[in-house]
Amino acid sequence: MNHTAFGSILEKRKADIVTAVLRLVDRVGITGLTTKRIAGEVGFAEGALYKHVDSKMGIYHLILDSSAESIKKTGDEITGRNFPPIAALGAWFDFAVSFLDEYPGIYRILFSDGLYAEDRTLFNKFKDCSLDLKGRVRAVIEKGTASGDFRPDVDPETMAVMYLGLIHTTFTLWNVFEERARSYKETAKPFFDEYLRSLRLPSAKVARG
Repeated sequence: MNHTAFGSILEKRKADIVTAVLRLVDRVGITGLTTKRIAGEVGFAEGALYKHVDSKMGIYHLILDSSAESIKKTGDEITGRNFPPIAALGAWFDFAVSFLDEYPGIYRILFSDGLYAEDRTLFNKFKDCSLDLKGRVRAVIEKGTASGDFRPDVDPETMAVMYLGLIHTTFTLWNVFEERARSYKETAKPFFDEYLRSLRLPSAKVARG
């Protein structure tokens, strides 16, 4: 999901506000986010902000709602193109890392205990997004085991959860350990490739003569 995707989900001003918030949160954190800063980032007076959103919390809801819609649109596109299982998992990987590469600030929102303690509905939206993505990845893995692309002993539920964990862990590696010295995709790809290898059938052993 990128700015173009926001524009296809939200009207322009709301898309601009969401983009501004994601950039600001990455720079100043959630506690440093103010409506004055948001308005300045978008380029209009603070009072004009409330013509488009009712509060900062309302913006967080827009972000979660947009994320849910983007997951659905991406899933429909992957299904419509009838990707084989390996390519489908690759498309989901590209979807996740491309967005986090461009808007790493969303990580602070998605994993904020403080926001969820304040607004349980927001937590439920995050949970629903996560479960939806997990379910879609699980369906791809189930298809791969049925077609013989993946090992028959693979547990789709476990591997779907591990897929989400892969994104979470490699983002931490990139953001904290590497301090974003390169693109997130460059950091994550070797781990994703290893994940795919764990799903595939082992290569036939060459007989020794």
